[in-house]
Order: sequence, then C-alpha cells, then structure tokens
Amino acid sequence: MAYQLSFFCRSGEDSGDEALDRLLDHLLESGDRLVGEWLGPFENSVAAFRLGTGSSDSDRPVADLLTLEVHVGVAEIAESVITASPNDEQGIWGCDLLATVTLSGDNPDWALLHRIWAAVVSLWKAVPWDESSGFEIAAGMPQL
Repeated sequence: MAYQLSFFCRSGEDSGDEALDRLLDHLLESGDRLVGEWLGPFENSVAAFRLGTGSSDSDRPVADLLTLEVHVGVAEIAESVITASPNDEQGIWGCDLLATVTLSGDNPDWALLHRIWAAVVSLWKAVPWDESSGFEIAAGMPQL
C-alpha cells in the first residue's frame, strides 16, 4: 500500500522542472547522497523524480525509492487546493505549487521524506496535508 503526503506552497516557480531542480539542489546541499531517476517527460507544469537515500558504499538506495512530484501553477492545482481546504481555513487558496511524495514498498525511505518535508518548508513555507490526517499531519513536522 502506498502513502502520499502533499505540500501546498507559494513558490513563484515558472515550471515544474525549475521547481524540482531547486528542491533537489537544496536536498543535495543538506544531507546524505541521493540516487534516483528522472520521470517524464511531462508538460511544463509537472516534473517528477524517483528518489532515495544512497548507501555510502554503493550506488544502491538504503530503502525503497519514493516518488517526488511537483505541479506548478495556481490553475493546475486549484482542484487539489479546494478538495483539501474547501473553506480555505488553512490559507492555502492561491498556492502555486503542489509537491507530493509517495512512499511504497516494504522499506520506505522515511528519513528522506523528512528531509523533503524540511526542504519544502524552508524553501516555500509549505503546508503539509495527507488523506488520513488532513492538515493535522503538520503536528509531526520535522524540526528545522
């Protein structure tokens, strides 16, 4: 079974590729080595990468790869924003970037999920949301 965590952001990024490049650069500067593969091509507003924390002695990941997907543009993510916060109690209406992380497999890379979480909060003041906890998931936010 897969677990998906979403982050609603105000980024000002022009394209999915640019946003994902910026996020990956931040991750590479702030922790362990990463391994992965670019997914796509997609339309200009969407970019995705399969990603994992690299082991210190090989090119293999230490856990199952996760999928990191970025959607850019207010119109492109409007349905997701309205579904998550129909009355805008969380102040996410007008967000222009939606980042989603999907973990699956027997050995999810939880450490990388927390790195991504800290990065999107640092870069774009992200608001986390998942299907089971809603916005209450923010209580488990990693310390920056």
